[in-house]
Amino acid sequence: MPVSNKIDKMFEHTRMVCFGRLRVKIPEDASVIYGPISVDGNIQFYPDQSSKISTLINSRLQEIKVEKSYLADYSLAKLPKIGEVIDGIVPGQKIVFGAKSSVSYSIHSYIPIKNDLFIHYISSVMPSDDIISLMNKNAGHLRSRSENEIPAGMGVCVEGGFLEIDAEHENSAIGIYLKEIPDVRISIEARKNHDYLQEDSAPRRLRQQAEEHAASLGLGSFFSGIKMLREGSRQLGVWHGEEILTRRPAYKNDTDAHEFRFFSVGEANNALHPLLDIRLDSGVKDDAKAKVNPTLTDDEALALWDRLLPSINIRQPSDAIVAKELSHKAPLGTTIQSGNICPQAGQWQCTDKRTIEGERSRIFEEGEKIPPVIVMGHKSLLRTLIGDVYRVAQTEWQLVAYSPQSSLADEVDGLCEVTQKSKDSHA
Repeated sequence: MPVSNKIDKMFEHTRMVCFGRLRVKIPEDASVIYGPISVDGNIQFYPDQSSKISTLINSRLQEIKVEKSYLADYSLAKLPKIGEVIDGIVPGQKIVFGAKSSVSYSIHSYIPIKNDLFIHYISSVMPSDDIISLMNKNAGHLRSRSENEIPAGMGVCVEGGFLEIDAEHENSAIGIYLKEIPDVRISIEARKNHDYLQEDSAPRRLRQQAEEHAASLGLGSFFSGIKMLREGSRQLGVWHGEEILTRRPAYKNDTDAHEFRFFSVGEANNALHPLLDIRLDSGVKDDAKAKVNPTLTDDEALALWDRLLPSINIRQPSDAIVAKELSHKAPLGTTIQSGNICPQAGQWQCTDKRTIEGERSRIFEEGEKIPPVIVMGHKSLLRTLIGDVYRVAQTEWQLVAYSPQSSLADEVDGLCEVTQKSKDSHA
């Protein structure tokens, strides 16, 4: 089969996936593995684990007991919150204080969203840092997302979710596994720069250093056997970078293998122009490189590389794709938290037991973002005197009836109108 036909056939049916602030088009049957994701702290996704939050927290508390046993009394005095568990801003969210050093906390924020659980983790927090507001900000702006949904808004795609925030630290990576060529691994990493640009990671500079090191070890003949398929500058979307595409020779127990790399330093302090590092390796088995003979020829590897890379770019509103799951009717009784996307047009009932302002039963459209509600706060003397007994709260809604086919616009007042009335009455 001609090279172009073989690669074109792989891409006959494709799908778009997003990670961080990027999107990429891959074959429909390809698999995506999310690597480390950091949005002002690491974020881990545990599908269908929200019911096990108590078990996970108890396990973490047992680990903290061990951590405390290694700390001296004067260190414990400086970290009095070790072992504390406090509520976060999202219903069911818990924040747990631990310590893996004698001078700083390690903090886990457990965030249940529908059936899933997200854990936001920061490993080193000084006692004077106001980190709780940051963790609550992340939790309050996090919503669930299926892999085939591409959000329209600006923000960060994480595994299983979407964060509508601008973070100081952003780092995301994915691995792509292709069904037709199981020995090929493709990885893409994007990282928001600060003031420092990682110029020393340019491929040509690293190749020069590797050649010098190989010569010092007496491996100059091996290095000279590396076949250069292409080398030079390349413009990829907003990124001007370097690519080096090689096929290395077999050596000892390693087979020959393709090693492709594109690298761009990006811009300083610009989340929409991050550092970008793309790699392709062939001959991979059990995540180890050069362990089986490559199934791609050099021309096929180049064709695959040139087919995939142009689809990598910063995600735009025009890329938005509503999750396929939203097109199916959700069963009555489905519940959803404020801040998530409505999976089914219909009548939704607020399950919150507190007194709320406005109707408990609302009509939401499919794809609409479920809003919070305004609840009556604790009527302390001070709050009563200043007229502030209301607050905005996240809550849960339950689907109780499907919408008729006619327009729903005039059936109930939206929460936005309720919210505005409350603001006007308390201005």
